Amino acid sequence: MRVWIDQDLCTGDGLCVDHCADVFVQLEDGIAYVAEGGRPLNDPGGSSSLAVVVTRDVRRVIDAAEDCPGECIFIEIDTPSDAELDATVTPRVAARIKLRDEAA
Repeated sequence: MRVWIDQDLCTGDGLCVDHCADVFVQLEDGIAYVAEGGRPLNDPGGSSSLAVVVTRDVRRVIDAAEDCPGECIFIEIDTPSDAELDATVTPRVAARIKLRDEAA
């Protein structure tokens, strides 16, 4: 699973960081970014910078997407390798999930 944030939609509430500080960071501009190894990837943002989500963080990333007031967290699920992940989501988040065929 991978995740990215659209900074144009981010409200700066920091709820994502509260949910999963391993994947989300909030920079001096007050906006949230995804990170890998503590390094922000989305600058200025967009789907070209996807953070890989390790299995232990999957549920927390989904929870962050569900609670995000700006609805700016987007998730990409690689099929079939992510088929076993705990990726049950609410309809509100389902619109921001993209299934990616790894063969493509």
